[in-house]
Amino acid sequence: MEHGHVTASAHTDPSDLVAEEARIKKANPNYIGVFVILGILTAIEIGLTTLFENTIGRVPILLALTVAKALLVVLYYMHLKFDSKLYAGFFGIGVFVFALPYVLSMVALLAPIQLVPVREAMPGAHGGEAAARPTRNPNAGPPLALNMEAGDYFFKPDAFDSNSGQIVRLTINNSGSVEHNFTLSGVTKDKSAEPWKDPNIAAEVVAHALAGSTGKGNFTAPAPGEYVFFCSIPGHAELGMHGTVVIK
Repeated sequence: MEHGHVTASAHTDPSDLVAEEARIKKANPNYIGVFVILGILTAIEIGLTTLFENTIGRVPILLALTVAKALLVVLYYMHLKFDSKLYAGFFGIGVFVFALPYVLSMVALLAPIQLVPVREAMPGAHGGEAAARPTRNPNAGPPLALNMEAGDYFFKPDAFDSNSGQIVRLTINNSGSVEHNFTLSGVTKDKSAEPWKDPNIAAEVVAHALAGSTGKGNFTAPAPGEYVFFCSIPGHAELGMHGTVVIK
């Protein structure tokens, strides 16, 4: 008695090796083309790390390129593209679900948000001089957009004017080789011409930027008077990194 012969079907069992080989042969994937694309993506990564060594913005781009290369390898060389769409769906969703928080975490680690305890931020903390409180000024005017270069070791411009109660939207472009920040003294210049030398004087770090990057911050102009702004990173103000703002 002759028994029937059972053959594998490429349509009934997506996990079967014979079915997988049939799908791959039918798709005829271009492995050389995928290899060339991987090489191009790698060259872009090398270019970004070489030309933009201190730029934070390159991090999410590099992570996106890494994910793209991983997907190409898994889809073609590990044959996920030719396997069951259910497997590909689970894998693809998982990659994107974990990629976004990973990118945000890396950016936060490279450019940490400065958190100041409430007590530390209060005027006159540590028994020092109380910061001059902004006054209500009907003539304060619209917000002032101020772009400033922070280099090694200077501010440009190193002087500007503002109206009391006016909101100053500050952008510092760090052209230097190290991190810099913009710190505003809480007392007028006649009370302390070099506030960085006195840790008891209240001061506000408005914005900071890593080398080669940009930092932004806002502050409300205090009571009328002449104030000193400076970089509070140890040693920078002593090297000349300070300036004056006149509040009218």
